[in-house]
Amino acid sequence: MIAPDSFQLSDIDGSSSAIDEVVPADREDQVREAAQSCPEQAIMITED
Repeated sequence: MIAPDSFQLSDIDGSSSAIDEVVPADREDQVREAAQSCPEQAIMITED
C-alpha cells in the first residue's frame, strides 16, 4: 500500500480510508502518489 501512514485498510472488505483529514506536509507526496495509483480512482485531493 502506498502511504500506509495516511490510510487504514479494512479487514472486512479490503477498502481503505484516510486516517487524517488534513495531510501533514511530510506525507503530501506519498498521498499524491497514492491518489494517482489508485485503481478505483477513489482518492480525491482537495486544497484550500
